[in-house]
Amino acid sequence: MMKQSGTFLVVLATLLLIWACEPQEEMITGSPSAQLVFSTDTVLFDTLLTARTSITKRFRIRNTSNKAVSISSIRLGMRDQSQYSIIVNGKMGSEIQDEVLFGKDSLLVLVDVEIDPQDMDLPYLVKDSIIVDWNGNSANVKLVAWGQDAHFVNAQTICDEVWTAERPYVIYNYAFVDSLCQLTIQPGARVYLDNGAGLYVQGTLKVQGDSGNHVLFRNTRFDENYIVAPGQWSGLVFLESSRDNEIHYAEIENGEIGIGLGYTFASIDGSTILIPEKGVYTSSIEISNTSIRHMSTAGVLAFSSNVKMENSEVFNCGGFTVGNFGGGNYQYDYCTFSNFPNLFNAEDPSFQFSDEVEIFEGYVLREELSMKVYNSIIWGANEEELAFSLTETVNTTVDINNNIIRSKEDLSPNNYGSLEANFPGFVNLSTDIFDGFDFDLDSLAFARDKGLDLNYTIDIKGEKRDLKPDIGAHERIDP
Repeated sequence: MMKQSGTFLVVLATLLLIWACEPQEEMITGSPSAQLVFSTDTVLFDTLLTARTSITKRFRIRNTSNKAVSISSIRLGMRDQSQYSIIVNGKMGSEIQDEVLFGKDSLLVLVDVEIDPQDMDLPYLVKDSIIVDWNGNSANVKLVAWGQDAHFVNAQTICDEVWTAERPYVIYNYAFVDSLCQLTIQPGARVYLDNGAGLYVQGTLKVQGDSGNHVLFRNTRFDENYIVAPGQWSGLVFLESSRDNEIHYAEIENGEIGIGLGYTFASIDGSTILIPEKGVYTSSIEISNTSIRHMSTAGVLAFSSNVKMENSEVFNCGGFTVGNFGGGNYQYDYCTFSNFPNLFNAEDPSFQFSDEVEIFEGYVLREELSMKVYNSIIWGANEEELAFSLTETVNTTVDINNNIIRSKEDLSPNNYGSLEANFPGFVNLSTDIFDGFDFDLDSLAFARDKGLDLNYTIDIKGEKRDLKPDIGAHERIDP
């Protein structure tokens, strides 16, 4: 009996020793005084297109106690009826149960939302909450998102349609305007293009924005990281027989090519690709009062085409602000082309044109060229931001007059060349997504009052130009 009693005491002492050595943070407390704190009281999502999963948001639950806490439930307030979903420690569902949170540790909660359509034109509020229960306590984190119903276009052919401003149009894969057909886009309309999507025009596109209601073309992500996000969609591409296109008062941003002209579909090695088309002035467009920005390849890329552009700006492009190749007929009046500031390492001149271009071996485009640039700003970070190549094998007319051009050469008397930082006099050349990329002119801008009178009465914003117009898209109007 004595031996058995001694053995029992040894075992008991060992267990007590083990218990005594257990780290305090691993001891689970049931005390209601154990406090959990949250890294935020509200998870807020940007406006979301319906039937599209959001980015994942996150917050942390922190245990301020020295001892572990057993969280009995982390659940959505609307449970299975919620449009939100949560993930905790790799577990997904409307409710996660029995999660142990060690002392002084934290738990990561992931949240996303997919909003069901409600057949409403205006954005609508979608709310819920995440409720956390432990030791008789309960706390919640609010979930808030705005949903936006839309018209969805997925790999569709369009003929004689009118897109209005009531709800946005979302293009997946592509929208194709067939030959002899027209797409009209009214003032205030919003067109969102999904990753890699494009709008291809064989017929005619009429974008009819006005000074108070611009037409918007941009990517489908609205969160802050995607406000300036080049390369999110393909481009507005006008094919070889597309004629009489117009874009007025539009904002085109975050694509690969803002406006591409003179292309055709071709079969190469069994794959269908877009290539520039041979032919005399293959497609045509007039652009006014438009901003093209944050393009990974080019703002305006045209091959053997007709382009007239006025009172417009193109900036922050990975390659060209303007690339016009293989001849064509081009006119740019009162425009601002600037590749500074720039989110890319753009080493070549941003404004280029030629009467001949070799697309690939044996496939050469060569047509007559007419290039006119008046009262415009061609700017960037390179010593030379204007470059051209003329073969003299076809007729060419180049008339570049009264512009401000980033160049180390003396371009007087017809143009102003300079390497001086911000020689034109822009307001803000930072890359801040909210205040930067501002190509308005400051009060002492060199570009002020130096424009030739071309009978243009307004600037890019639709404001009146004075009797001494400024060079560039923006007219400086003092208070």
